[in-house]
Amino acid sequence: MMNRSLRIACFLISAASAAAAAGCVVTAETLVRYEGTDESVRVEYLPTQSIRIVSDNGDVEVRTGNVSDVVVTFSPFTMRKKDENLLAVQEIEENLDLAAKTEGEVVITTQRRAGSSGYLGADIEVVLPADFDGGLRVEQDNGSVEIDLDGAPSRGTTVLSDNGSIDVVGARGAINVATDNGGVFVDLDAWSSSDGAISSGNGAVELSVPAGVDGTMTAQTLNGDVVEQGIPSTWATAGEGSATSYTMGDGDGGLLELFTENGDITVTVK
Repeated sequence: MMNRSLRIACFLISAASAAAAAGCVVTAETLVRYEGTDESVRVEYLPTQSIRIVSDNGDVEVRTGNVSDVVVTFSPFTMRKKDENLLAVQEIEENLDLAAKTEGEVVITTQRRAGSSGYLGADIEVVLPADFDGGLRVEQDNGSVEIDLDGAPSRGTTVLSDNGSIDVVGARGAINVATDNGGVFVDLDAWSSSDGAISSGNGAVELSVPAGVDGTMTAQTLNGDVVEQGIPSTWATAGEGSATSYTMGDGDGGLLELFTENGDITVTVK
């Protein structure tokens, strides 16, 4: 665990939900969001090295910048009752493990210790070198994921989330993006020769692709429609409504499967 000294940075009020059984009176309890001191670390980046981010609770943001190392900023937080700031500090210091290290790949993790509050977590901001040419993998339990790799020659992007929206811009290489609950937006800079999938258990799926791609794609929603924007006349399509398949160019590239149980699927050609 990193050596850190934390303080309470700010308070954001949030009402905790409460449910009442018939004949019972339940009083809603107000919780306060306590934020600890941001903590930054740099990890050396080597060409073609992959990045893996594992988050228990909190938002994840990844972007490229004018850096040569991988620059990670953790922003810890928890939710407790009003005036429990000392307990919040103790909880963040003693029950939250933050790490960024090299294990072949660069591994960035936030992890709650056993028995700690489910409200405990940390937002993660990661800045990668502009010439990042490895693979990126994010494993998220709860929180949104925003990734901007526009212009970087990355080799693939994988995002697996139990709960939260996913936004990926500038993806290249193999793509595998899935959330159990939340909307998904993926912007592709190039089509991959490998098969991939983009899905949501509950939420709309949006895909933006270049016009001159070569491959195949299927789009299926169990409750919604497949919406097309700017599809070239050269694309061969089959099906309509909630299930459509596409062949782009000669169809020699990879197969990309789009799926959601609930929501529209929008395919936009840029």
